[in-house]
Amino acid sequence: MGKRRQTATSRRRRATASAPPNAARGFLLLAVGVIVLLAVAGAGWWMTRHAEQASRAPTQSAGVIGGVTGCRGIPRFATRLGYADRLGISTSERLYRGLVIFDGRVPVTADPALRDIHQEPSWDDAGTLGAFVIDRDGHIYTAAVPRTAVSDNPPGSLNVIYRIDSDTAELQPFVTLPGASAGSSDNPFGILGMTYDCDTHALYVSTVAGSTRQSEAGRIVRIDLASGEISDEVIGIDAIGLAVFQGRSEKRLYIGLARSAEVGSVALDVGGHAVGEFRIDLTLDEQVINFADPRVRRISFDQTNMTLFVVPFAFNLRAVSEQQQVTLRYGYDAERDSWVPFPASIPASDRADLHG
Repeated sequence: MGKRRQTATSRRRRATASAPPNAARGFLLLAVGVIVLLAVAGAGWWMTRHAEQASRAPTQSAGVIGGVTGCRGIPRFATRLGYADRLGISTSERLYRGLVIFDGRVPVTADPALRDIHQEPSWDDAGTLGAFVIDRDGHIYTAAVPRTAVSDNPPGSLNVIYRIDSDTAELQPFVTLPGASAGSSDNPFGILGMTYDCDTHALYVSTVAGSTRQSEAGRIVRIDLASGEISDEVIGIDAIGLAVFQGRSEKRLYIGLARSAEVGSVALDVGGHAVGEFRIDLTLDEQVINFADPRVRRISFDQTNMTLFVVPFAFNLRAVSEQQQVTLRYGYDAERDSWVPFPASIPASDRADLHG
């Protein structure tokens, strides 16, 4: 890392719910996931692209320490279909392309007939999918991420966020991110990471579209879901895992870097916009010393604990049989505003992790 992050002038634009741009070929075997909702509940500097940034408060005011996704709602279509009290969601089913819902009370390793798997007709329209999140109204956001071949997804899906409507259950293109819209032999990937912030009703999305193995041209965008606008756009950082955490005195967006075994973060102001300097919070070299190209593909917060899902990633394709994953856990030290590793890593299955 060790370089200054490239930034540009402020820009606010309306996100368009258009058809995907042409010729995309992204693959990411890594960014698949399962969520169960049982209805009971680097280096350098980071700068945002807002001209009004200087007038903002530097960080979020103190709040309840922990993650910020507790408001996630059960999709209304799930209630209609009878899954409200047993809802599981997956984009990693080997026998299904796209997204499915299932009986979350049944282990994912059980016979599919026992899991009561259901898929609406449109849920495979974008091909294989990767990361997904749910907002407070039960809308599901996801991205097309081929796993084994360029034909896994329709052309033009590289930089598109899709939404499954909470009422209609229809999957439709929601936002096409700015920037490169086509993959290359040097980098077939696009959208890799996604997270939601209940406090500001905003989506944070990372894409590496346009990057190569030698040059870093990815970006992270913040999408205001109430207005449909991309309100922040940061150029020059390749990221995979994203998650927001409210610390003792400030809220931060945590970022799993795509080019090193590190997790960094940047402070967020009261509106959810990034402020101040990007910092490195964790280096994972010692914990994953036997891993080739370890990267944090997903970050999850549970009260004062952080879980990192680490996989190999080197801007190339991997067969299903090659997939590896290590799960690391850390506890939050509020006094020092830092993370302390748990004694040992947790064995993890690529089909049984929680996402969201």
